[in-house]
Amino acid sequence: MTYDLVALVDGRPSSDDVLAGLAAAGEELGVRAVSGGAVVQLCDEENLPLVSIELPLLVQVPGEVERMLGTAVGSVETPAWWVEIRATARDGAREIAERYANILINRLGGKVWTSAGVELSQRTSEGTD
Repeated sequence: MTYDLVALVDGRPSSDDVLAGLAAAGEELGVRAVSGGAVVQLCDEENLPLVSIELPLLVQVPGEVERMLGTAVGSVETPAWWVEIRATARDGAREIAERYANILINRLGGKVWTSAGVELSQRTSEGTD
């Protein structure tokens, strides 16, 4: 079973933000693009995927995040960037996905929703919790 995360970030992730997240996830991991570049996969030494990261999507409609994820996510101000991250059931994949999501939040502000219904972290773009 997969473990899903959505990083709801306050600013559009730049190439530097994505690279920082990839490095934090694990420099020993392989990286490949699939689905015409719409998804980046982090792979183990056998080139088997551990984590898939979709391109960020801009959410502009107030209440749309809550409609999609439920009220447990709390209030999300729009516009926000939705970054979907999916970890496989393989050992260590969940932790890699969490590291990636948390780097985005630490750099850009926002919050992380998980399929377990837990917010891993929350930070405003001004740097306060």
